[in-house]
Parts: sequence; C-alpha cells; structure tokens
Amino acid sequence: MRSRLLLLALALLMTAGCGSGAGSSSGSSSAPPGGKLVVFAASSLIDAFPKIASTYQHQHPGWNVDFEFLGSDQLAAQIEQGDAADVFAAASTKYPEQLQSQTLLGRTTNFATNTLVLATPADNPAGITSVNDIGNAKLVVGDPSVPIGAYTLTVLDNLGIKASSLNIVSQEAKVTDIVTKLELGEADAGFIYTSDAKTAGDKLKTFQLPAAAQATAIYPIGIVTGSKNAKAAQQWIDLVISPQGQRVLASDGFGPAPSS
Repeated sequence: MRSRLLLLALALLMTAGCGSGAGSSSGSSSAPPGGKLVVFAASSLIDAFPKIASTYQHQHPGWNVDFEFLGSDQLAAQIEQGDAADVFAAASTKYPEQLQSQTLLGRTTNFATNTLVLATPADNPAGITSVNDIGNAKLVVGDPSVPIGAYTLTVLDNLGIKASSLNIVSQEAKVTDIVTKLELGEADAGFIYTSDAKTAGDKLKTFQLPAAAQATAIYPIGIVTGSKNAKAAQQWIDLVISPQGQRVLASDGFGPAPSS
C-alpha cells in the first residue's frame, strides 16, 4: 500500500512538472509578437513617415515598417491587383473612396493636409518671380491621374490659365519625380507640395501661390481589407494621428487634418 502511495505521489509530481514547463513555454510565446507592417503611402510622405516609423518600432519591439512610396493611383491599383498591404495613406480622398467602393479598404481618417507652391531650380534659369511668369517657361507637372496633377489643374483653373496653353515638357507619376527633374534642371518650373519644397531646402527656389488660387490636398489613411496585421495597422494609424505623429508631419511642412 505504501509503495502504491509513493508511486502515485511521484506521478503527481511529474504531472505538475510538465504543467510548469508548459506554462513556461506559454509565457515565452505570450511575449509581444513581431512582424512586418506594410504601409502603402503617397510619395509626398517619403520623408515624414520613416521618422514616425522609428518611434513606432521603438514602441513595438520586433515590428518593422516596410514602405511602398508611389503615386496614390499606383498604390490603389496594386491593392486592386491583390498586392499585400496593411495600411494605405493617400494624398487625395479619391483613391481611398475607390477602394472602399470595392470593399478593399476600411474606414479612413484624414490625418494631414498639404498645399502647393511653384518651384524652380535653385538658379532659376527662366528668371521666374511669380506664378504669372510661367507662360513661356518649360514646365514639369504631375500627371492628371495623380493627386499632385489634379491639384495643379485646380490651381491653374483658379488662376484662369488653360493647361493646353502652357509649355508642359513632362507629366510625372509622382511628386518626387517632379522635384528630381527640377533639381536636375530639366525644366524651368513645376508645381509641388509645400512639404516637398521644405524637404528640398536650398536645392529649389519656391514661390507662394495666391490664396484664391490655392488647392488643399487632404490625406486619408485606413486599414487594407484582409490585412493579417489589423491590430498593428491600427496602432500605426493611432501614432500618425497622435500629437507625436502630428508634430513630425508639421515639421515636414504638412498642415493639420481638416476640421470635421
């Protein structure tokens, strides 16, 4: 009888030991998970978002933010084609609404605004002094299908200028390409975002537009439907719209989100 009791006690001890080991393993796996958060973002965010990503990765150890910076229309097309992404941040409400109509994007939040300026190469070869001087200048602009191009057409319309009357030598798929062409001196002038002008610094010369001619870009952000990292994606959005994220955007020349 005593031997049977000793064997039973030994079995109970072994079972408890296994349970303890399982608990230890579970505790290890409950550590904050890591992964890759894929953010599709308008090319005008190419400087601001990586700065915010540094904070995000510090706040969420083990997570890395992987960016795709292109024109908003190109990013929307990639999502429509099934490319994997967790977050979509655009420079216009047009393409997020297009994706939402196909249930490819969830609810969006407007997180920033932007305005346009006229920019020239630093040496200003055409001697431009204001937007009134663009009539004979070689211009590089955004393609009408992308937000910067659409906003440019709005500015020209507000100024009473027909695009067909201008010497447009190039139409680009993203604003960063306009900036590059101006920096290389491949055009006399072009319309870019205030944020891009601030990033370019003394590489470009910029001219403010009349207030009545200005177009305001609105930036929405949302979680791509089917994201396997929805919680991490929401944490990214929360950081972008937080005071900390907004300070980064403001320092890069973006305006605050439009009031609802």
